[in-house]
Amino acid sequence: MSEGDMLATTLADIRRRLADLQVEYDRLSEEVGKLRLAERSLAAIVEGTPLKEAVAGLQAGDAAGDSAPRSGRGRGSRGPRANSAKGRLRALLESAGPQGLSQAEITRRLPDVAPNTLASYLSVMVSNGEALRRGDFITLPARSPASGAEGAEPDDEDDAPAGERDA
Repeated sequence: MSEGDMLATTLADIRRRLADLQVEYDRLSEEVGKLRLAERSLAAIVEGTPLKEAVAGLQAGDAAGDSAPRSGRGRGSRGPRANSAKGRLRALLESAGPQGLSQAEITRRLPDVAPNTLASYLSVMVSNGEALRRGDFITLPARSPASGAEGAEPDDEDDAPAGERDA
């Protein structure tokens, strides 16, 4: 194996591990937020303080940084549909970097999504220009700072397969 191949393999491995850790970090951050809300709510009940003050304090703390990764990515106050298959696929491709991921790697990282569903979403995303196919790898196109149209998609396109959207 040449040194260039070894470096490329190492880079791909580092990117894969980074993406895996980012997914886990996001999941844990969301869980911590839920636990903080529960803790503040229960503390307000036990200590007899008004619930609005406890929750307002938590929201002010969130605005300082806890929810920063989620802000500015999507659908107004609701946030992105991160729990939809296409939303998770898009987030996975965003975290993959410029090299992208192979379809087998995507299937491995999204085991709860049927392979045919992933193949359909990837095909539609490539056809619509939302994703690029580079050999065996699929990646998102580079975004220019002026485009900023991340939340410009219609809401109903995230969960419906291509045939159902057009009907």
